[in-house]
Amino acid sequence: MNVRTREWGTLEVGEERLVHCPEGLLGFEELRRFALVEIEDCRPFVWLVSIEDPEVSFPLADPRFFQEDGYGVHLSPTDEQRLDLRAGDSVAVFVVVTIDPHRGATANMRGPIVLNTRTRLARQVITYGAGLTLRQPIRSNQETPIRAAQPAATRA
Repeated sequence: MNVRTREWGTLEVGEERLVHCPEGLLGFEELRRFALVEIEDCRPFVWLVSIEDPEVSFPLADPRFFQEDGYGVHLSPTDEQRLDLRAGDSVAVFVVVTIDPHRGATANMRGPIVLNTRTRLARQVITYGAGLTLRQPIRSNQETPIRAAQPAATRA
């Protein structure tokens, strides 16, 4: 499938990179079909690009990049059902990255996106816990291509 992006033009995306969010994402509930796009120059970030509105994209990262002491997501039975999780399924967990000119790169640790890698179903879950913030700074000991993580969610 070809996915048109504002930043990189038209990209060929395999079916295995398509993601369906039946409930959308917080603030973008109307958008449900996405492509998970990897751009070599943007590593360690990946991009979640809306297929329905390619002007909307979110830089994502592995939460362990932001949390030194580990990061766990507890999925409720409702989360598991909505993700169609079965025995043996694996999930990928991503956090949405934002670039603030004053704070630098931060991640939303309270609203990770959980992806069932078998079904390609994803949902944004709300996590609670001491130390989990909406704007967790990137660890300072990481070499981070800050330029690659811009912009956060965008709309034309």
